Amino acid sequence: MEKNAALFEQRIAQGSIKECHGDLHLQHICMEGEDIYIFDCIEFNERFRFGDVASDVAFLAMDLDLNGYPELGRIFVEAYTEASDDSTLVHVLPFYKVYRAYVRAKVTSFMLDDEGLDRNTRNEALQRAKQYYDLALRYVKDSSGR
Repeated sequence: MEKNAALFEQRIAQGSIKECHGDLHLQHICMEGEDIYIFDCIEFNERFRFGDVASDVAFLAMDLDLNGYPELGRIFVEAYTEASDDSTLVHVLPFYKVYRAYVRAKVTSFMLDDEGLDRNTRNEALQRAKQYYDLALRYVKDSSGR
């Protein structure tokens, strides 16, 4: 964040901080014919709702990557970038993808302590959390050239 402070300041100055969905992943999108419905935004918490649009874009792209659709994620990012004319989005996207993967891993990990869940459900949560953590690590390595 320190190394890219000027980039984040530029995004603030160019108006990239907006009221967004705040929780934009595949479970919150429904397609019916040509129509796309996005639901379950974080309307209850203004602090969570306002942020860099790149964070919402990264969340959906990360979820597509995790679920085996990296090409759709790439197409989505390219289409959004072109439609929005957001030339700096690609520079902050790795940061937000790591952040979103890590948060999903953390949230999924909360299920591990839920004694009300059966062993199989907790094991599935463990495996899913590992997938998110692994994806976050892959993004870090990809962005650092390692």
